[in-house]
Amino acid sequence: MNNKITTESATEIEEEGTGAYLQLSFSQAPKKNHDALAQLGKRFKQWLKKYGVSSKIYYLNNSSSKTTSDEVHPEGLESIAKILSLSHDEELEEVSLQFYRDKAHTDQVHSEIVQDETFGAIAKEFDSLVTQGKSMITDGFGRLEV
Repeated sequence: MNNKITTESATEIEEEGTGAYLQLSFSQAPKKNHDALAQLGKRFKQWLKKYGVSSKIYYLNNSSSKTTSDEVHPEGLESIAKILSLSHDEELEEVSLQFYRDKAHTDQVHSEIVQDETFGAIAKEFDSLVTQGKSMITDGFGRLEV
């Protein structure tokens, strides 16, 4: 892997805001693990940069007096918290967005990271922090060109 090329790629993706391919992942964790997950997220983002991937992590904002799952939505819209059956007192919803140049870049990175010992350590720590028995929900999206 050529680090100069991939680092420049991550910078370009970061400056543009997105690549042409997005990997979106939802996970749940006990709120008590928020700080540890935030620290792990910082390490994961830095580590992904060496593969030319820009990453952003967001948490579900359910801090208002009315929880997200209780809010009234227009007909035909559902709350993510409701669909995922989040317990707003116990769980934190995290969404990770990873931006790649294209699908081929995603495939290349995924084939390389499974062989990287750092990824194994990050994945093991992540697994220890998320809610046990709940699966991560993930998939990839190509950008719509209009």
